[in-house]
Amino acid sequence: MEIRRIVREGKEKTAIAVGHDDISIPKHLMSGEKHNGFILDGADRSEWYWEGFCSIEGTRYIYFDALDILTIDALSSELRDKALDIVRTIARGLMESSPAFLDLTNGVFPLSRILLIRDGRVLLLPPDIGDIISLTQSEEENSRDRTDIIRGNAEIQFRLITEMAELLYFAASGLLPYADEAIRGSGYHPVPLRYFAALDEKTDGFISFVLSAKVKEMRDIMGNIVGGKNLAWFLDKTTGLVWDLPARSTTERDATIAAAKGNQEYAAFIGNAEKKAKRNAFWRVKGTIIIISAIAGVALISFFGSWLYRLLQPPVTAGQDQVAVIEALYDAQNILDVELLTDAVKGCRLPQEMEITNLFVTSRARIAYEGFNPVINAEEWVEAGKPAIPETAIIYGVIVDSITQLDDDTFVADATWYTPYSADSTQETGGYVYEYHIQQTFDFEWNKRGWWNITGSEMTIKEELGRETVEYVPLNPATPTL
Repeated sequence: MEIRRIVREGKEKTAIAVGHDDISIPKHLMSGEKHNGFILDGADRSEWYWEGFCSIEGTRYIYFDALDILTIDALSSELRDKALDIVRTIARGLMESSPAFLDLTNGVFPLSRILLIRDGRVLLLPPDIGDIISLTQSEEENSRDRTDIIRGNAEIQFRLITEMAELLYFAASGLLPYADEAIRGSGYHPVPLRYFAALDEKTDGFISFVLSAKVKEMRDIMGNIVGGKNLAWFLDKTTGLVWDLPARSTTERDATIAAAKGNQEYAAFIGNAEKKAKRNAFWRVKGTIIIISAIAGVALISFFGSWLYRLLQPPVTAGQDQVAVIEALYDAQNILDVELLTDAVKGCRLPQEMEITNLFVTSRARIAYEGFNPVINAEEWVEAGKPAIPETAIIYGVIVDSITQLDDDTFVADATWYTPYSADSTQETGGYVYEYHIQQTFDFEWNKRGWWNITGSEMTIKEELGRETVEYVPLNPATPTL
């Protein structure tokens, strides 16, 4: 965002660029009553008005009484030492604003509507000016302004709290926590702040908690509060936090970021995130692949028979390395897809195949009679904070802890296995989920057609870690289930 000083009618003004002057501006903004913004000074707020438009060298600006303003980027550089106070000021200002002023279309307040004043005050632009800015910004600027600060797996009413924590993260690190595509694609787990700055332990812990809060924790915090009002929780929890990071130049900030990205731990973290993001993307599109394959299969069956089609088709894991094939196998197990589970298996049976088949048949029968899927994906259940589930439902699935290569063609996976069955029974016990540490080996062979096949697999360890009581809620057909 370009900010400059101009002179209008002999008086100094501050001007903000809002696009090329050949872009038409809605008529209601050119005349009539202007919507006001606010200048925030700690707990105090005063109305602020812009004066008009002007064009300078092909660029249109809005201008107003002179203020020494900076963009939100200054929070991570020259105003970094005041960041906690500034973010609390922003939070208080948003909490006290009307829903019409907030205009929380996606649950977040656009960063371009937040301008910082060098003395520590904050200027919040009105929504109509925010709309003009979003219309005239580049796609990259709009993405940073809105998309990059949306935590997609957060409750929409919790996103303002998340945004405030993101601003503190940004002040400490110089980066927005969810800006990296790999972070967004792998479950919104940001890079730890310790890679960028030595922040006070309690402050670091609070930011990390908000950015990684589970759905149950979000709902406990929000209660029935909507809009900006739940920022009262953020203000309460940040009272007394220590913020001892110094101000710095943009050059110093960029050097710190570059040093962090050169760290092996950082590279490993991002590498794992990219790997998981690719796996998640693979499973998001697998449905389309299966549908296309099924349509093609029907056509081929009419000419050659289903056996020939299955013989000639590569598995959906073709082109992946052995680790990715194993990860895909466990993802298929978590969604009870027997076909995908065995797609890359040749000449052997997987130890879990019969169990998955039985669960699949049982779940489909119960869907037909009870009207909902009774099998809850364990990985999703754990990531959601182990919430209560509908009565009669069960928890099942695997969370992969590590995959290690033993030799050229043998890999071993360590994982945590959640099941409704105890080790000595195949009957659901009801009210519990059993947790096991499992170790499974996989033998691979590179076939002549150019992909890896699993040619052998054995469950070498299945150690019970304990059982956990599952909380149930009454099944209400009108209420969506997990």
